[in-house]
Formats: sequence, structure tokens, C-alpha cells
Amino acid sequence: MIELSDHQKIKLANLFKNKKFSELEFEIESLSGLKERTAFLSNLLGIVKIQKKSSSDKDYQDAFELFKDSNTKDPNYVDGICNYAHLALKLSKYEDAFLKLKTFLKKGYNPKIYEALARIYFFIGEINEALSLLKTLVDNNHASKETSAHFLAASNYTNKYSQAEYLNYCRKINDNFNPKDLSSLKKFSFESNAEVIELGFISPDFCDHAITQFFLKTLEELKKYNFKLHAFSLRSTKKLDEFSEKYKKVFDEWHDVAELSDLDVANLIRKNKIHILVDLVGYFSRNRFTILKYKPAPIQAIWLGYVNTTGIKEVDYIITDPNLITKDEEKLYSEEVINLPSIWNCHSVISHDLKIEEQPYYKNDFFTFGCFNNSSKISDEVIETWSKILLKVENSKLVLKAVSKDAETAHKNFLNKFKKFNIDENRITFLPWTKKRDDHYKLYNKIDLALDTFPYPGVTTSFEAIWMGVPVLTLNGNNFVSRCGTSINFNLGMKDFIAYDTDGYIEKAILFSQEHNKLSEIRKTLREKAINSPLFNSQKFGKNFSDLLNKIWNNYLLK
Repeated sequence: MIELSDHQKIKLANLFKNKKFSELEFEIESLSGLKERTAFLSNLLGIVKIQKKSSSDKDYQDAFELFKDSNTKDPNYVDGICNYAHLALKLSKYEDAFLKLKTFLKKGYNPKIYEALARIYFFIGEINEALSLLKTLVDNNHASKETSAHFLAASNYTNKYSQAEYLNYCRKINDNFNPKDLSSLKKFSFESNAEVIELGFISPDFCDHAITQFFLKTLEELKKYNFKLHAFSLRSTKKLDEFSEKYKKVFDEWHDVAELSDLDVANLIRKNKIHILVDLVGYFSRNRFTILKYKPAPIQAIWLGYVNTTGIKEVDYIITDPNLITKDEEKLYSEEVINLPSIWNCHSVISHDLKIEEQPYYKNDFFTFGCFNNSSKISDEVIETWSKILLKVENSKLVLKAVSKDAETAHKNFLNKFKKFNIDENRITFLPWTKKRDDHYKLYNKIDLALDTFPYPGVTTSFEAIWMGVPVLTLNGNNFVSRCGTSINFNLGMKDFIAYDTDGYIEKAILFSQEHNKLSEIRKTLREKAINSPLFNSQKFGKNFSDLLNKIWNNYLLK
């Protein structure tokens, strides 16, 4: 193995510190070949290959082999195994790393090992296992911003914590990440009596993402009113896509801020004299929640992409609707709860050309339950409940679909869980990820009744199922996130498809599985019913949203 001189060590360290990754890549590869490299050098070269601006798919594959090499040469090198695991997960080659992490866990507590293992557990649908590891990191103040955000986001997928406990964790985490450079923050400078409201939206998801089906059309409607629309895009420019180009045509101003520090983003927002800043991501992937803690705009709100409180005292409002948070629960949200009149979001109209086929029961001679929700939402309690339904409705099957290529992996884990409840694997069908959106929609024709997940219900998938004539049976919960399905069905006029406990959910599923004629009639009329409801009325929603934003701003001026 090659031994580095002090001069070489200093040179490599300076190149890394100054983010000169291409130069650093050349330097390491000049110093040694694969066999001569130490575990440290293989790990460092792997990092460099994925950090450099010109990184390609081949670079990611090369980095994977380098991290694997690092771990082989020194199985006790924590950075090596963790980087191996993180990239293995990204490339869906995580089985070997997963086993090694679990073995490493036996050596005792190590924050980096806990974080890497938690990500894999979450990915395969073992939410409680992931949360247990993440909670330990948070409780010991060893969680990074990214890991802390992952813990809070993951908490929405389980009933493990009450809303009060979740809010306390939000506050605890936010106390750990207060800005240290507020003295460098520009002072507010905006026109209080401006005729046009400078309205900013901050998100990493101005691209082919679930929120686009809701947000892009809403954005187009807002252009009719007294707003100048600003995008603050948190996604790397090389990760933008054709939908990003559509967004750019609608926004009045587009700001790429992925490479900027939190302080620089906050100052850019103030430089643009933003009156209202709306965060669309919360604690989900690629978030930058600490930007909000600078209070870059006089009014800040959370909406759409994250359906729970942030616990960030600098965020003024959480935008909801009357079906989501009761008056006596408002104290469990750090923001002021402000309601849109009917529903908190609105899906763009899906193609009218998509044909709704006859109820599949009549051609299959068996009843088909289905769920196309994100695999992370299929909790152990959901699997147990669905198993009880399948056991009661003997002539029935369940269809699940991956929302991405990655999610197909989690489905394999689900089969073992269903087997524990005596469900034969032949009764569970897994549909693969589909690239074309229309092909995805057409698969709803295979379902008689959609079963919603809980405590995190479907949102996008519920709108899709309804458009394709498939009613969704949902379970009402005890907070914003767990009542999304309730609000959708309530606004659709489908209150019969809302259950209020798991026993009621099971009873309704059994009952509907016997009412073939009723479901057949619903199938024929549900799309038209949805079009005439708040679910797909973007024009009315845009007006309501405009009124709400103007109300927020006028309230600020009065204060």
C-alpha cells in the first residue's frame, strides 16, 4: 500500500478543502493504482468522483467500486462502509452493505453507522426500525441537518409519535440549527403598499415531481392576479428537466440557489424584496429548512409538499382546509393555521382521452383491491389490516404498484410480512414502475376498489384513482397528514368511503367488495363528479389561493 508524504497529504487536503475535485481526482489516480491505494485513498477518490461537477453515471459506478474496495481493505473504516452503503442504496445494490452495517452495529453505538442503516431500513419499508435509529441520533444530538430532517419526515409515516411529541421534536431540532451569521443578513427592504405582491416559492421539486400535478396549474392561475412570481430552486441545475422548463415559462423570476449558502439564499430573497415566501418541501428530500430560520421574507408559509407543522417559529402560517386540523388541535402546530375554503390543494385535469373500463370484477370473477401509494406509506399496521380484509373476502386479490424503480425492492419485503398473516403470495400482485404517465393511469382499470394507506394516506394517487373511476377507501386520522384522504373524499362528496377506525375500515372494505353494481355505477360517474368538485377546479382554487395570500399580506400590513 502506498504511503503518502506530508507534502502529498497537505496537497490533497487543500484540493479537497477548495473543492477542486477534478484536480484531486487526477492527483490520486496519478499517485496510485487500485491495488496500491489504501482504504482511505479509495474512499477519498470515490467521494471525488461523485462530487465533481462533471460526474457521470460511469463515475457513480466507479465510486461504488472504490467504496467497496475501501471497505474490503479495511472493514473497520467507518467512512468507507458508510459511503459504500449510501451509494449502494442510491444504485439499488445495497444488500451486501446492509448485511455489513448490521454486523458493524453489534460493535456498539456509532452515529454514522446508525444513519446509513436507517436510510436502508426506510427504503425497504421498515419505518419503525429506521425511526428507532434516527431517534437515537436526535436524542444524542448527533444528527446532522439532513438526518434530523429525515427523522421528522419519516415520523409522518407511523403512529409511533403523537402530534405533540412530533412538535416537540421539531422544536428541539430547530433549536440545534439556529443561524450563527445573522449579523450578515441584509435588512428588510420592500414596498409595503405595493400594488403587486412579490410572491416567492422555494423548493427542490420544480421538475417531474408529484407536486407538479398540483402546483403548475395553480401557478398559472396566480398569474391572473396581483403577484410577481419568484422561484427559488433548490435542485442542482444539472438535475432539472422538461417540467423545469415549463415552470420557467410561468414564473416571472427564476433563481437557481442550490449552490448558495443558507445566508446567501436568504440575502437573495431579501434583495428581491419578497413579501411572502411559501416553502413547498418542508423536511422532505433536498430541503433547506434552515433558510427559513433567517426569516428572509416578512411572511413565511408552509404549503402543499409537506403536510404537517415545521416547528419553525419563523414560519408564520400553515395553509390547510377545514377538514384537516380542528380548532382545539391548532396548539399542536407552531404556525398559525389558515384555511382555504374547501380543499388545501387542487390537481390539474388529467387527460379526458383515458378510457375508464368496465369494473374488473365482471371479467375476472374475483374482486381486486389495489394501492399505488408510495411503498414507504405501507406500514406494518396497514399490511395487517389489509390481510384481515383479504382473509374475510376470500375471492379477492390485492394489486400494489411501484411508484419508482427503487420502490420495486420494498415490495419483496412486503410479501414476507403478508405471509405472517397467512396471505398466500399468489393473492398479491406487484405491478412494475411505468415510465409513461398514461400507462400508469391505465393500470387503475385493474382495480375495483382502492385501499388507502395510513397514517400517511395517498394524495396524488387518490386523485389519479378517482379520475380513473376508482373510489378510494380512506381512514381518518388525528392530524393534518393523516386526514388528507378524508379531505379529498369529503370534497368529492364520498363520505361513505371515509372510515374512522381500523374496524370500520375493514367492515367498509368487506361491504364494498360485495356491492358490485354500486361500484360499477360509481365507476361510470366518478370522473364527472370529480370535475365538478373542488378536486380539479384549478380556476376556482387559484382564486381562493389568491384571496388567501392577499388576506395574509393585508393582515401583516394592519399589524
